[in-house]
Amino acid sequence: MSGQAHPKVPERFATLAEAMQGAIDHAENVTPEDAPRILAILDREGRLVLAGAVHGGGVAWCHPVSDAAEARAVVSEASQARAQAMRVAEWHEHGLARRLRHHADLLDARLVDPLWRVFASRALQIAA
Repeated sequence: MSGQAHPKVPERFATLAEAMQGAIDHAENVTPEDAPRILAILDREGRLVLAGAVHGGGVAWCHPVSDAAEARAVVSEASQARAQAMRVAEWHEHGLARRLRHHADLLDARLVDPLWRVFASRALQIAA
């Protein structure tokens, strides 16, 4: 996500709790000078389980969509943000375009696979 052509797989974990802790540990090593990053937890099949934005040495987890209707709305909003980023980039407002693309990536991070939505939501409730 966030424009990275090749995602990094820092480690594999047996449980979601271990993966979340691994993501937080990874986030501690990201410097503020690095480009905005989104960490994603995928299952063995490559389905999105949970994602979050690296911020201040931690991870701000994105709350998964609750159903297909919300997923469609999120996809539409992300698409609009990317289209707006393209228009803004044409006006040489590259900082704003970058922020709009990052916003679209954060929206995409909410598109947890339907098999994992309830589980990921519950994990976030427990972690809070």
